[in-house]
Amino acid sequence: MESVTLLVRDIDEKGRAYGYYKDIKFYVKYGVPGDYVRIKPYIVRKGRRGRLKEYWGDIIEVVEASKYRVAPICKHFGVCGGCRFQNIDYSYQLRYKWNISERFFNEIYRLRVDLGDVIPSPRIFYYRNRMDYPVGIVDNSPAIGLKMAGRWDVLVPLEECHLMSKESIDIIHIVRDFMVKHGIEAYNIFTHEGLVRYVVIREGKFTGDRLISLVTSDGPFPYLDELVEELKKYATGVIWSINPGLTDTSLGKEIRPLYGKDYLEEEINRVKYHIHPNAFFQTNSYQTINMVNIVREMASGGGLLMDLYSGVGLFTIQLKDLYDNIVSIEVDENSVYSAEINVGKVDGNINIIKGRVEDMLPLYLNTHPDTVIVDPPRPGLSLSVKQDLLRIAPSEIIYVSCNPETMARDIKFLGKGFEVEGEIKLLDLFPHTPHIELIARLVKKT
Repeated sequence: MESVTLLVRDIDEKGRAYGYYKDIKFYVKYGVPGDYVRIKPYIVRKGRRGRLKEYWGDIIEVVEASKYRVAPICKHFGVCGGCRFQNIDYSYQLRYKWNISERFFNEIYRLRVDLGDVIPSPRIFYYRNRMDYPVGIVDNSPAIGLKMAGRWDVLVPLEECHLMSKESIDIIHIVRDFMVKHGIEAYNIFTHEGLVRYVVIREGKFTGDRLISLVTSDGPFPYLDELVEELKKYATGVIWSINPGLTDTSLGKEIRPLYGKDYLEEEINRVKYHIHPNAFFQTNSYQTINMVNIVREMASGGGLLMDLYSGVGLFTIQLKDLYDNIVSIEVDENSVYSAEINVGKVDGNINIIKGRVEDMLPLYLNTHPDTVIVDPPRPGLSLSVKQDLLRIAPSEIIYVSCNPETMARDIKFLGKGFEVEGEIKLLDLFPHTPHIELIARLVKKT
């Protein structure tokens, strides 16, 4: 088939728009529900030996545009993988995220819970406080940008980006021009040769801090002083982060301060947080305020709070006045380092424990805390953690999640001892993407 014309019906839980042609489901790249489009079809093979196949289509012509289709503001949209929904009206993006969440909770896992309306992001552009820009080679020249949509091996050089700040583009252009001027090689992810791997920029949206991390492989960095001098006017800190391994990651094993502060500070509800360059912090500072306020409203207070996957102490410090004692558990040593600094600035009986939640939680089986906060990564809670939570039997669990599928799965399991009270709150932390944040309060069954 040279082309197929179909109606874009919906977007699935992975953010893929789709429609049907002769009972064949086609995924339509950058399609908008309600679009009537002509596509160029092709097959993507998956699974062992390519036995599974999916039908995809690139839009050749929008025959009739959906009422939800809008003009994207970025010239790189449709190629760069940074924004997938920029051509979809924001109100529909919120509706989509609610629908996906409702599907997991009430259709797939049959939990029969109430979902609140999605709280929109206070800003839908320039909202991110961290961007990791990969460095590569395009047309035999150093380039910095983001990966192509659906590809890990193709770099899209950026001339503009509306995710973080206008200054972030100036910064990556300075680094790129410096590399061209002095013949500094970009790291090659195939041959593992070259020097510069990433430019990581972190911004304190409420402090004005900006930390620039130059991530390289192991080796000399010639003319580095000249580059730092050019970056000073944009930064409160510049660091050299060395990653000598083969894994394509923006986290360095060794950090060398070059200028100013070697950490970032961000302020949430009048609390300033120390953030190590390799530590996680919620990426949308504007929406993080709403997140911590909701968690605080859900928390009942009392004698003991356990904050699991506690990071740099975001919830620990925001709720410190509600509890007599707080135990925070975090495995990442960089986050623990920042958490200890943050806790040291405030009053409160707070104990930071470094270790895996799976290993540390069994030590507290007889504590019966008033509240447990869990904010796990996307895979959700492990089986052992869920079993331990049922044994510990806190009065309430406040579950913060970035994945409605694993959250619904975990709440189904915890239903042996807990039930959802009130509506589950939904927040949009990542406009123009399929991602959604959720917060639920679970109370112990009597």
